[in-house]
Amino acid sequence: MLRIVGLLWGLMLSAAVPASEPLYWHRGDSLNEAGRVLHDLLLPEPAAFAALGPAGRDAWLTREWRRVLAGRERFAQYTLPAHWRAPAFEQALREGRQAGYLAGQVPAYEGYRQLHRHYRQLGERPEPAPLPPGPEVRPGERDPAIPALRRRLAELGRPGPAPAGRADALDPALSAELRALQQAAGLPEHGRLDAATRALLDRPPGALRAELRANLRRWLLLPPASRDYVLVNIPSYRLTLVRQGRPSLAMKVIVGRPDWPTPELATHIHALKVNPDWTPTANIVREDLLPAERRSPGFLARNGFSARLDQGELSPSAIDWSAPPPGVRLVQAPGPGNALGRLKFEMHNRFDVYLHDTPDKALFAEPMRALSHGCVRLAEPARLARGLGWQPGEGQATRLLPAPERLPVYLVYFTAWVEQGRLVFARDIYRKNERETG
Repeated sequence: MLRIVGLLWGLMLSAAVPASEPLYWHRGDSLNEAGRVLHDLLLPEPAAFAALGPAGRDAWLTREWRRVLAGRERFAQYTLPAHWRAPAFEQALREGRQAGYLAGQVPAYEGYRQLHRHYRQLGERPEPAPLPPGPEVRPGERDPAIPALRRRLAELGRPGPAPAGRADALDPALSAELRALQQAAGLPEHGRLDAATRALLDRPPGALRAELRANLRRWLLLPPASRDYVLVNIPSYRLTLVRQGRPSLAMKVIVGRPDWPTPELATHIHALKVNPDWTPTANIVREDLLPAERRSPGFLARNGFSARLDQGELSPSAIDWSAPPPGVRLVQAPGPGNALGRLKFEMHNRFDVYLHDTPDKALFAEPMRALSHGCVRLAEPARLARGLGWQPGEGQATRLLPAPERLPVYLVYFTAWVEQGRLVFARDIYRKNERETG
């Protein structure tokens, strides 16, 4: 709905464009070469875009691309290459070089290309019929909905193996495919065809395409493609280290709670801190640590915290936490109970988030892992450190080790992507799709 409102606003805007205003993206009533490229990048909702006249379409494309450029500046926590920034676009418009400019703007990431292909394929398929209604189907059971289930999975880019026996049986291979789908979507992973799984599979093609459009637009924010980078996909709770364009290692992560979300950003890991201390932010102190101290006096001291004021360090027991003095800071000493664990991956960003170890490994067994205050907790931090070229060694001393290379880190929000040729969906944990697709 929000996108349609934006397009209708574009219709109003087109009426205000003077007849003499040049059209950057059209030749007559049709998109020119550059317009077709930009349309393919921005992917407007087809019906609403078609309802606009040439001036309205032109204005919409220009405005939306400027929004992409502004989003890139917010996403990157460092200075982007000149051709990735707004001044290069404005100069291309002034000089009439739209086609040449856009040739360098198409994301060169394989994940983007694969998702784009699936988006096109969804648009070429007829409207599917909903799955036949019926009771929950358990592995090994037969049901008339099973052949339709196989067809629907194939339509979603997830074709399964041929039936092991009867075509209407939920055989082990098909049940495993349902478990994989349920895992990515944040549903209980039981491999049964239940009501929640039916609802997921019965989403109309328009809704699926809208979600893919939103995710393809998110790819436009990433800096120019690098063959080596770390990618944290927030909704899938997963970190992937990419080397030479291919996944080198992957691990589970814990990300920010919906009320304390992990931000989307691009930065670089510049150092590894071994045996770090932890200085929690003021809002973590106010909302989590002080209430814990009030509920259980001595909590802070038992967990290795000291209190810091301008005049020096104090024991937490020396402070009245019902009315703490202004400017007090809490610092948790290094050790096995430290919230950051043994390794902290330092990275510059205005949100003050980073990747780190955690002493609470049991939480990685949870299917829904939006549990932190915004930072990203790693299931296997030592493995990532080795993958990035560090050998942290043993010992209890706090050390800061510079990065062996300047490796990009992307924290992204992809609820739809492609793995081994198959579409995968994750739960929209921060409800961003709802805001972006209506």
